[in-house]
Amino acid sequence: MRLPDGLRDRIRLAAEANHRSMNAEVVALLEENYPAPVPEKLEDPAARLLFWLAKRIRRRSPKPGSPRDKQAALYERIAGDISERMKDIGE
Repeated sequence: MRLPDGLRDRIRLAAEANHRSMNAEVVALLEENYPAPVPEKLEDPAARLLFWLAKRIRRRSPKPGSPRDKQAALYERIAGDISERMKDIGE
């Protein structure tokens, strides 16, 4: 990936301040700005509940990479996984 002049240094400084690698810093920022899409229609109650919990956590704007942010991302991934698997079962 090509970065504009100075951006690499800013990422490095932010990563050091957040006690993580540059890669982890970039991933955290991307996940914050591009959250997992919520399917329009969820049939499974477990997936709906997990997306609802993730949405409540994100409303409090947790710091990227924080335990709360990681928890919300985990809920979103699991809910998406459940939703996809339920589609496979229904087909």
